[in-house]
Amino acid sequence: MKIDALIEDFSDDLSEDPGTSPRTAEFYLADLREFARFLSGRGVVETEDLGVGAVMDFRNHLLGENRKRFTVYRKDAAVRRFLDWARTSSDAGLDFDPIEPMHQPLDQKIVSLEDEEAEQLLSFPVGTLDAARDAAVIRLMLDTGVTVGEIRGLLKSDLDLEAAQIQLGGPGSHLAARARRLSPETVEALRRYLGMRRDETPELIVGRAARPVTTSKSLQNAIWKRCDQVGMWRVSPMILRHTFAIRLLRRGATLNELKEALGVRDTSNIGVYKKFV
Repeated sequence: MKIDALIEDFSDDLSEDPGTSPRTAEFYLADLREFARFLSGRGVVETEDLGVGAVMDFRNHLLGENRKRFTVYRKDAAVRRFLDWARTSSDAGLDFDPIEPMHQPLDQKIVSLEDEEAEQLLSFPVGTLDAARDAAVIRLMLDTGVTVGEIRGLLKSDLDLEAAQIQLGGPGSHLAARARRLSPETVEALRRYLGMRRDETPELIVGRAARPVTTSKSLQNAIWKRCDQVGMWRVSPMILRHTFAIRLLRRGATLNELKEALGVRDTSNIGVYKKFV
C-alpha cells in the first residue's frame, strides 16, 4: 500500500473525528505529507518498507534543522497518531507499535534508573494477581530490555523457568529473535505470577479476566500505577529499556553486543548509548 494514499485515508478519518479540531487536522495532514516526502526521498513509498528506523531518521532530520521545539513535537505527534491508526484501523500491515518507539526521545536525553530507584519501584506488595503481574513485567524489562509490544506477544511456551531463560523477538516482531537469561528474582516473580493464575490462556502476560493485553498503553499505565503507589516519579517502559541497556554496557558489553541484546537490526538505533561505553 502506498504511504501517501494511506495518509489521505487517515486525513478523511481525522476530519470525521469530533475530538480533533479542523485546524489540528489541517496541520497533521501537512506534517504527514512532509513525512511522506522525506520517506520518498529515501526510497520508502510502500507501507511494507516502513519501519522504526525510518521514523527515527525523520525525527533526527527535524531536530537537525533546529526547528522550534513545539513544531517538532507536533510533527512527531502527527506521525505517531498516523502510525497507530494505520496499525490498528487499516490494512497497511504495520507490525510495530509507535507508542514505544525504538529511538531516542525528542530531547535527546537518556533517562535510566539507579539501583536504588529500581528497588523502590519494585517495593510494592505483590499479594494480588495484578500486583504479581506488574512485578513480573517490570523485572522482565529490567532483566532483558524487552519492549511492552514484545511482552504483549509473549507466550508461556517462550519461557523456560528451569533454564532461567526467555525467547524474545522473531516472527511477528520488528525486533530480532534472541534468548535472554533471567535473574533468580525475575524467575521467582514469574513463578509467583503464573502460580496465582487460574486460566489456560497461552499468553505469558494477561489483563483482566485473563484476556490478552491489547495495547502497550495499558502496560504503561500499570507501571505508572506502581510508581504512584511507591511514591516515585512516573517511569516509562522506555526508561526501563534504557536502564537495561546502560547496565549491560557498564558490565563491559560492546555496542554490537548491546545491539544483539536489544534485538535491533541497525546500529544507528543504539548510537545514543555511545557515551555509556
